[in-house]
Amino acid sequence: MPVDNAEWTISAPTRDRLGESILWHPVEHALYWIDFYGPTVHRQKQGSGVVDSWKIDLGDTIGSLVLTDKGLLLALDHGLHLFDTRTEKTRAFADPKNGQANLVYNDGKVDRAGRYWIGTYDVSERDPNAVFFRMGPSASWEVADKGFVICNGPAFSPDNRRLYFSDTVGHRILRYDLDDSGSISGRRVFFAFANNDGMPDGLAVDSEGNVWCALYGGSKVVCIDPKGTLRRSLYLPAAFVTSLCFAGPELKTLCVTTGWDSSTTAMTKANDVGGAVFMRSVDIAGLPEPILAL
Repeated sequence: MPVDNAEWTISAPTRDRLGESILWHPVEHALYWIDFYGPTVHRQKQGSGVVDSWKIDLGDTIGSLVLTDKGLLLALDHGLHLFDTRTEKTRAFADPKNGQANLVYNDGKVDRAGRYWIGTYDVSERDPNAVFFRMGPSASWEVADKGFVICNGPAFSPDNRRLYFSDTVGHRILRYDLDDSGSISGRRVFFAFANNDGMPDGLAVDSEGNVWCALYGGSKVVCIDPKGTLRRSLYLPAAFVTSLCFAGPELKTLCVTTGWDSSTTAMTKANDVGGAVFMRSVDIAGLPEPILAL
């Protein structure tokens, strides 16, 4: 199994406490991502090097963002809100967890059929209370699965027949069968990690169906083929690797968000590049990010 220690390039030298939810906008040709604890939305247009940032003063955290035809859909701690970067205005959209104070919104994605999926996590990060939701027709909500401590991922196969999900505290990626109606079934372990690998966080699937996983605390991104065999490990100079996407005109640039640990010493912090966005070229292209139609 190849271990790749080639140097990464820093795309955005941000100092995000917890960079997350990075996506490439296929129309705007721009990267979007968040600082979970900012709570801040970032954008970097292709080739500009400039990072535009918006602080969102509606809660303590942003769990994720997805692209929609009406702006960005932000998963704030207390509810889902639409955000228009042009007007800098937000409006409430939905709250499928119905105000449950013990749950906070986390990773979300749009599948290749245009359905929105959003996970939560238990605020104690101990109890298996977290719920994974799917938005149905007319903004109805269904529980896709539950019984987790932290829901992360998710990602979808090129044919949209498989859903991959990071059970972070369980140190494993789960795989589900996904049908045309949006129902999932057949949950099984796709890949299990050792404790010293770090915890699986964000996921992305490339055009050949390989699953790429960011490992929080593991200083790496791994590539796992559709049969569940580890094919590649890419190490980064930051321990807390959180989310990833394929970017650029050919979708052959792998972009990765990171964070940093507030408990580290001042000397360690001075030499740490955690919180930056990293990028490097890859041989296999990704897939265009779906845009949620509202």
